[in-house]
Amino acid sequence: MTEDAGGTIYGRPLKDMSEEATRIVDHARSKGVQLRIMGGIAVRMHCTSLEFCDRPYSDIDLMGLGEEAAGIEQVFGDLGYSPDRQFNVLHGYQRLKFEDHANNRHVEVFLDKFRMDHTMDFRERLGIHQYTLSLTDLFMTKIQVVKMDEKDFHDLFSLFRDHKIGIDDREGVINARHVARLCAQDWGLYHTVLKNLARLPDFYDHFELDREERQSMDRRIWILRLRVIEEPKGPLWLARDRIGERLPFYEEVEREGGEE
Repeated sequence: MTEDAGGTIYGRPLKDMSEEATRIVDHARSKGVQLRIMGGIAVRMHCTSLEFCDRPYSDIDLMGLGEEAAGIEQVFGDLGYSPDRQFNVLHGYQRLKFEDHANNRHVEVFLDKFRMDHTMDFRERLGIHQYTLSLTDLFMTKIQVVKMDEKDFHDLFSLFRDHKIGIDDREGVINARHVARLCAQDWGLYHTVLKNLARLPDFYDHFELDREERQSMDRRIWILRLRVIEEPKGPLWLARDRIGERLPFYEEVEREGGEE
């Protein structure tokens, strides 16, 4: 058990990862610290078809603010975690890691930006949803992966099956306008998003979609793809488009301990 200066006991990390992630966000909020859940656990929290979207999870991933790093460390100290001191010294300007020895797992906190194959800044968007990254931002963390594995496809299918394509950040809507604007600022992201959208129908059989589900997926993919393509692009983007894949268009990253 741990306690604050006032004697409040916060207890040890919970075994259930969704409940534990929620507990972390709630405690952070009580201390004036912004944290939001991301990764597969956050996808599950947005889903209505839990039987379809549920999958194994290994760790908890969160997004926070770099300016609140000291407060984040205090939050995890309150909740019974141990800091990974070596990792935090090496990467603390971008990410923090905290060990849950009771459950043999860890929590990783991305600071300000999601840095994987493509970098996305979430500092101005943390407040959209009470507990997780917004549905649209969750979608972007998945669709930006260049070398997607089964869990990435699983999460994308979960998001597409249960949500509509729209032009705002309402609950239950993937904001195609925001996706298109991000892609219009970064040719590499645009290229990756379109390639991954084109790959999704190849997995209809794998995820055993029925005819109605396939038609719904086709419509949503078509709407999002059209919006991304038709978004106006600037001269620098157009110049980069002419170069194409002759130059690297994404960052090579090691995903160990990364986004789940």
